[in-house]
Amino acid sequence: MTVYILIMLVAAAFLVDFILRKVLDIPRSKFWGKYEYESLALERWDKYVMVAFVLFLVLDMIFMFVEPYIVSCLFLVAAILLKGIDEWKYKQETKEYVTSFVQMGFFLTAFVLLASGIV
Repeated sequence: MTVYILIMLVAAAFLVDFILRKVLDIPRSKFWGKYEYESLALERWDKYVMVAFVLFLVLDMIFMFVEPYIVSCLFLVAAILLKGIDEWKYKQETKEYVTSFVQMGFFLTAFVLLASGIV
């Protein structure tokens, strides 16, 4: 049951992203690839978040503090938040930050649903 709700949430995130890109006339970005930060400080924070995520995931696999998907949702929220802040601060004319913040909202909703035990 949980998997189906998460799949529907991810599908809804992709659908909303597609609709927002059409309405706001935002070109598609590469699906995979490293995001090029304009701010060196945010790029450094992205590296810190990645190292903390891997370290916490390894520790979580050993000691089982929380479920691994909760850690993954938190990582996605943090990574998308940093990307959205960079886009909002330095690339406002592209309006790409709108889609980043909407995606972050979907992953934050998934995290709240998973962490609270509703799903």
